[in-house]
Amino acid sequence: MFDKCAKLLADNQLTITFIESATAGYLSHQFSLTEQSGDILIGGLVCYDDWVKKNVLKVSSQIMADYTSESLEVTRELVKKSKAIFESDVYVACTGLVKAGGSETEQKPIGTFFYCIGYQGEIYDFHSFCAGPPHEKMRDLSRRICNSIIEVIDG
Repeated sequence: MFDKCAKLLADNQLTITFIESATAGYLSHQFSLTEQSGDILIGGLVCYDDWVKKNVLKVSSQIMADYTSESLEVTRELVKKSKAIFESDVYVACTGLVKAGGSETEQKPIGTFFYCIGYQGEIYDFHSFCAGPPHEKMRDLSRRICNSIIEVIDG
């Protein structure tokens, strides 16, 4: 899945940046292993802790208080704010609940993820639920993100 997505990016001469909270660098790592990584991967930022979201990316404390760190609203902000730090064609941000200890509720259980893809001036929003232990959630979520990147680029 990573190879197919990386090839599409390379074939279209597109670069990608990852802003990762829930995935904690997993996406950047996986893309770095592809044959095309030197042509497509700009880099990224792990913003697992709220301090990084607030102080490095400058996400408003009010937005985080209103919606929680693991929300679509904060994930959209991660894409917007990353453009001030990185120069890329595609931006991918991800938040969510891999395990207990976040903002889980009955309506937003562990396994809930939000990811946004910024491309050509638009931000595309996604909401997923992944079950299983953390490593299975990461595999499932990564597959979904790769498929979404492909869909967004292919139109």
